[in-house]
Amino acid sequence: MHTTVSHVRPEPMRREGCTSDNWTEPPWNRWGFSHVRELAHTARISRGSGPVWHLPESFRDLGAMRIPHSSGEFGLVAALEAVYTDAFVVVHDGVLVYEWYGEGIRHDQNHLVMSVSKSFTSALVGALVGEGLVDTEANVEAYVPELRGTAWEGATVQHCLDMAAAVQFDEDDYDNPESDGVRLEQVSGYLTHRRDDYPTDTASWILSLPPQGEHGDRFQYRSIITDVLGWIAESVTGMRFADAYADRIWSRIGAEHDADIIVDAKGFPTVEGGICVTARDLARFGLLHLQRGAVNGVQVLPAEWTDRVLRDDGTRRAHFAAGGNVGHEYYRDCWWVFDAARGLYAGHGINGQHVFVDRSTNTVIAQQSTWPARLDLPLLEFGTAVVKAVLDSFSR
Repeated sequence: MHTTVSHVRPEPMRREGCTSDNWTEPPWNRWGFSHVRELAHTARISRGSGPVWHLPESFRDLGAMRIPHSSGEFGLVAALEAVYTDAFVVVHDGVLVYEWYGEGIRHDQNHLVMSVSKSFTSALVGALVGEGLVDTEANVEAYVPELRGTAWEGATVQHCLDMAAAVQFDEDDYDNPESDGVRLEQVSGYLTHRRDDYPTDTASWILSLPPQGEHGDRFQYRSIITDVLGWIAESVTGMRFADAYADRIWSRIGAEHDADIIVDAKGFPTVEGGICVTARDLARFGLLHLQRGAVNGVQVLPAEWTDRVLRDDGTRRAHFAAGGNVGHEYYRDCWWVFDAARGLYAGHGINGQHVFVDRSTNTVIAQQSTWPARLDLPLLEFGTAVVKAVLDSFSR
């Protein structure tokens, strides 16, 4: 299903009828995405007891912007409503300059960020690399012995960070309920597990996947690859992912609220798409990367880790283009790079979740949404145009 971009305001939230079986589907996702604790099994990622990273406020009248579209000119608020935005936070030069919330959404409310969770997971890997616990060129079975003798053997941690591990997993069509990308919702704990012909848990599915090609030969988006990174993090730390994340990342960036992560029936963390945070904390996560891994003078991530996202020897670009991918230059370390020279990259998630990092304008934009469809290209294209218009307003 694809939605036409229009000036029609999205319908209000509907709690009535929202269940653990349907909350990822419209119209219930508008309520479900911000009430995940009530609908799925989750683990808490503690913010700890440290001070909140204060974001000074100096709001700008970005609402006066005009954004062109084939269906007519939009003001910023109308554009945000047209792309089903729930929350939109802009931080420029370290200052909160714009903040907008849709009907029924509060600033202190956690919201599912879908596959932006992959970028979150990459940050924990970066912290573990900085500690010397993980080597990105090591094979995954060196950290998770259960992967020996499976399709994953010989894949490196870097292959997993770059979606280049050669396993068979079909995530090309989110409109197909039988695709692996949609089946994963029941296996990983989003929805009640109803199908006897689906794997019972994420780890079992990982181990059962057949090979497809050679590791490192191409980019192909397969969410389950990131789950292996979560498994590695648990293995090398000896901690649950939620606790390791709290310890290494969330308690160190001045998050304002605890985060949540969906877990499957056996407690395996849905690191590829199950993290829930507030919009302001999503912006703080983007700022961690904009500021090269540092928060208030403390290095949470190695600067080298955040910098390397914008470096490529051409291999990733070639692999990315070979798959017919457009709109970005390449994918690295669970980030989508728009323009490496400019320093513009983003974490993306289906249904309209985004965090944009733009070094050229020293800006972070956090956006949480509930598109009616998992992947809607017209909404994605117009939503990206809206973000770029905001960023361009700072460059001027």
